[in-house]
Amino acid sequence: MVRQELARMIILHEYPISIVDHLGFKRFCNALQPLFKVISRNTAKSDILKIYDCEKAKIMKLLSKNQSRIAITIDMWTASNQNKGYMAITAHYIDDYWTLQSRLVR
Repeated sequence: MVRQELARMIILHEYPISIVDHLGFKRFCNALQPLFKVISRNTAKSDILKIYDCEKAKIMKLLSKNQSRIAITIDMWTASNQNKGYMAITAHYIDDYWTLQSRLVR
């Protein structure tokens, strides 16, 4: 439960996974609960990927039940401080209540 919430916090606030190695974070966790063992970056990454897989399955199930058409958009960018390129694929559709919905697919 705590590990999952930590992973969700990292995702939500776009913190670096290395936050689990920061001395201030370790001290904070120890102050909250001295028995909590701070996880490694590999464990945090694994927990984040589990959440991703779970959310992806939910979205695919939702889209497969959709009766309307789906529009796909692609956004590509390069981070200013890295030489990495990124791509986001978003599915847009109108639900049964005539509300525009958008879901990040990849």
